[in-house]
Amino acid sequence: MDNDLEIRLLEKLKQIEPKRLKKFNVVLMPDFFVDHFITMNSFEEQFLRIKQIYKQGGGNVPGITQSIHQGGNAANTALALAKLGIKSNLICRTDALGLHLLQFFLGKEDVNLDGVKTDGDIAITTAMEFGKEHSNVLIGDTGSVSDFTFERLNENDLQLISNSDITGVVDWSLNNDGTELARDVFRFAKKHNVKTFFDTGDPAHRKHEIPKLTKEVLTNKNLDILGLNENELTHYGNITTVNSREDSINAAVSLKKKIPARIDLHTASFSCTINDRCTVTPTIKLSRIFRATGAGDTWNAGNLFAELLDFNDDERLLFANLVAGCYISSSDPIHPSIEKIINFITQGK
Repeated sequence: MDNDLEIRLLEKLKQIEPKRLKKFNVVLMPDFFVDHFITMNSFEEQFLRIKQIYKQGGGNVPGITQSIHQGGNAANTALALAKLGIKSNLICRTDALGLHLLQFFLGKEDVNLDGVKTDGDIAITTAMEFGKEHSNVLIGDTGSVSDFTFERLNENDLQLISNSDITGVVDWSLNNDGTELARDVFRFAKKHNVKTFFDTGDPAHRKHEIPKLTKEVLTNKNLDILGLNENELTHYGNITTVNSREDSINAAVSLKKKIPARIDLHTASFSCTINDRCTVTPTIKLSRIFRATGAGDTWNAGNLFAELLDFNDDERLLFANLVAGCYISSSDPIHPSIEKIINFITQGK
């Protein structure tokens, strides 16, 4: 890592006044999931056990570590921003149990839940993580995430958006009306001079809709920031595989030529931002990784935080890398505070 960059960032973080952070407002929508984590050894080993039990007509698989947490790109990013000291607002649709869980996981961390509607169905994801690499397989019931439209926004929601500094629409891949939602939310936000952010999630199962998404959202001047990972880049950059860092950067640069929005790319080995120029920052070398799920949402939160505070591109990327690295290397799935990030830098990773 660039020591000068790290020192420069550390000084900025130490000078941040908590009261200043509360002046910022971020709105995120439209997904909240209940995440049920199942942590297992190798895929082959565990499914051999499951297959044997299935063949015998049923039974129990004991000794599997499990936990329940908040999930969903919007909910996770809102929580991570709140932990960093930013006022965040979640707009989503769930049921009464979903709101109760949101109050437990997010409300106590001061995420504003006024935009949560309880006239829908709860969304649940079972995340199976395998081996030391924590490779994950997600099995989901999208509930009311799948049909969230702009028309579901009430006057209070529109007021939250118009008063925000950044409004983000995420998880397009699981919302059948995601293109229209992003298009209309961003159009409304820009009328009020609000910066807009979009992260689609994995579009693999909706490849046929990418041309419409590209036309109505990605190439629209109402989008300011497009966040994505290398998998998503292959779909929007029209490339089949990414074999190297150079391939990823070249694909992102090519994509940028087609869209007006700034591109913020995060990968396991580096992150980069492409606007008038391309800035690349390596990720943090970690001695241990406890999870992969939620890393992208946490990175986005760090990225948006640094955007609000007008960090330089290299500082912003390093900060986002640190926030994500601190989260995935912690034994507890708790998003880091500014103080924890400072300690993470000064005491080593």
